[in-house]
Formats: sequence, structure tokens, C-alpha cells
Amino acid sequence: MLIQFSVRNFKSFREKATLSLVASGYDKTTREIENVTSLSHSTKELRLLKSAVIYGANASGKTKLVEALYFMKQFVRSSADEQPNDKIKVEPFLLDTYSESESSEFEVIFIRDGIRYRYGFEILPQLIVAEWLFKKEKDTEIELFYRTKQEFEFHGRIPEFKIGRKVAKDQMVKSTTLWLTAAAKWNDDLSKFIIKWFQKLHILSGLNDRSYMAYTLNQIKTGKMRGAITNFVRAASIGLEEISIVNLGIEDLPDQLSNEIRERIIQEIINEEGYLVEDIATYRRYDKNGNRVANKDFKIDQHESAGTRKYLALSGPVLDVLANGSILIVDELDARLHPNLVCKIIELFNSKLHNPMSAQLIFNTHDTNLLNVGLLRRDQIWFTEKDRYGASILYSLNDYSPRKNENLEKNYLQGNYGGIPYLGNFEQLIKSTSSNENAE
Repeated sequence: MLIQFSVRNFKSFREKATLSLVASGYDKTTREIENVTSLSHSTKELRLLKSAVIYGANASGKTKLVEALYFMKQFVRSSADEQPNDKIKVEPFLLDTYSESESSEFEVIFIRDGIRYRYGFEILPQLIVAEWLFKKEKDTEIELFYRTKQEFEFHGRIPEFKIGRKVAKDQMVKSTTLWLTAAAKWNDDLSKFIIKWFQKLHILSGLNDRSYMAYTLNQIKTGKMRGAITNFVRAASIGLEEISIVNLGIEDLPDQLSNEIRERIIQEIINEEGYLVEDIATYRRYDKNGNRVANKDFKIDQHESAGTRKYLALSGPVLDVLANGSILIVDELDARLHPNLVCKIIELFNSKLHNPMSAQLIFNTHDTNLLNVGLLRRDQIWFTEKDRYGASILYSLNDYSPRKNENLEKNYLQGNYGGIPYLGNFEQLIKSTSSNENAE
């Protein structure tokens, strides 16, 4: 499970921002059983939240926080693939002359197999400035390794990184490659163990469901989650009976396609069996007397709404994460989805029954309705806001210590917690524009 993520000097975040999934101790009765997972770690109880939501005005930093996590995940997985002269494609805060030449920093704290790890790195486009990994089993945090540029230090009494030590000693790590990635590439066991945790981070865009629709359709096609996905979509009460996958041949392509598009489809979309894959939704069909007759098939891409397509696309990742105890991070979860469907997805993650593996959901949204429906604790609600210099700030609703019966939605929209746009005089702007047009 994710305990904490921190980022500094990346895109709109100039100062260090930290998202914590540690449940606060202000109230151990509010949705404690549903929303909190209690773990026995060291000599203390570790209470972690199963979900968290981030609010904020447009361009306040919500998406940039998701992008920071995505960057860290991708860099950990692929930094060893960079060519010797390649620069690290990291973007610092660019709105002051100091930050744009300073290093960027990323760090995660997580728990896996009962052990708490803290891993992070500090980078410039031309080199890894620092890299570190700590673990904590009891009350003491132990440094496993620390890197300063091309110098590596390993804890002398810890047997981990047998292969990784040799990788560092033999200078097999480039200045732009993370040591963790290089060691895992040479089959270092603990390095691979850490990287596998990053593979459990599933980061999705709520605006581009095509990227994960393919995953969902493949789960249906292989039969791995066909029944679960069908039930998940049926629960949305849209009348759907089942979802099936149909293999089409090249001859099924529409005649009106240009040769260029036809060739592109043939090269990029045809699967290894030589077929095009098409998804079909089956609905009940009735006669004029209301009697049920034969079912009707519809092509999802052509006949379904954008919301239905997104809900179907999300079903695969959501069910997979719940089954495996992974972490799902969604940018703009509420886009094109009815608020009640968003609530149901949150309920699945907060449920002790449906989420026995303690999977976690982190998402950003503009749906203020979620603030007052009783699904979330105060420590699960976060905000992003920009300061006068254009830098994003991340903070928790818990910082305001709101009362239990406080109308969170009303107070948020009134600006009592920040994280909302400061609107100018739109009426005056329209009058000014109209006056200029009349003058012309």
C-alpha cells in the first residue's frame, strides 16, 4: 500500500508537496471500518486510507500531481533504456529563474509484505544527483543504500543487493540511469521486488479511456474477468445483458476508408491472429406489447454514449486492482460519468467486503457532491491551489479541522478551504468586448 508520495520542483510544483495516505487520529469512529486499513507494523499500528480525492481549480496542479507519480513510475521502470548521451526528460518549475536550473526530487513510502520502504531520487536533466532506499521493519529505519552522483554506499550489515553491489562496483550504472533500474535489469532480487511495487501503480486519464479500453476488452476476450466485468456494467442499470468480442477480417473494413487509413489500421490494429477486434454490447429487446423477444447487439464504439464507454473501459482496471490489492490513480475520474456511478466506484474501494486486499484509489475531480454524501473522511480530502507566483500547493482538508456536522460542499464553494478559481468580472469583460465590436 502507498503510505506517502512527495515531489519537489516538477512542473507546477516548486516547493515540496506531500500526499499522505496515513489516517489521522482526530476521529477513529468516522468510517473507520470501511475507509481505513489497520496494519500491524513494528510496535505501532499503521492506519492507511483506502481512497483519497483531490480538488482544485483548473490549472491548479491536480493533473500535475498525477503526472509526477507517472513520471516517477516510468523513470524507475525504463531509465536503464536511455542511451549514453540522452538527457533525462524531467521538467522543473519554469516560472522563476532559480528553480529551472535546480534538481527535481521524487520519493515514495510504501509497505509491501509487512516491510516499510522509502525510495526516492533527485535528478537533473544530465545526471542522477542522489538516490536512496531505506527500510523499516521495527522501530528503526535502516539505510540500505545511498547514492551521490556516481558514488554508492551500501549498509555493511545488510545482505541485500548481492548483485546490485557488483553492478555499482563494476561501474555498470550510467550517470542518467537509476541504480535500482540497472540492478533489476541484472536480476538483483530486492531491486526487482521494489520495481514490482511500482508496477502495481495503475495511472489512468479519465479523459482518454481508449488507452485502457484495450485492456478491458482483452480481459473479456480471454475470459479472465468476463463475468465480473459484465456484472460491473450491469450494475449501472443501463439494460446491458452481456459483452462479447467479435473477430472481424480485413474484408469487414468500411469501403469509404481511404487507402492510407486502411493501411494504418491493418498495420496497427490487427492482432496476431489476423483479425480486427470489435466489442459488442447485447441488450434486451421487446415487442410492442412489452414482451421480451430476441436480444439486440450494438457496437459499443458506434452506439454507446461516451459515459457508457468510459464506465466499461474503467471496469477492467478497477476490478483488477481490487482483486490484486494494487493502487489505481485516475485523473478526472468524474469526467463523463454520472455522480452516482463515481460514488459506487468509491464505495467499492472503501468496502471491507469488496476490497479485502486493501486496494487504494486516488483521483482528482470537480464533483463537489462527493463532499457531502458521507463517503469520505476529512483526511481523505485534499486540495491544490496556486500561489501568486504560479506554483502549486497541496494541502489537506484536515488542516482546517472542520466540525463533524459542517457543510463541506457549501464551505468549499464559498472558498473557505481555498482550491477554487478566483473569478474576474465576466459581466464587465463581456460589456467591454461588445463595446469594442460596436466601435469597429
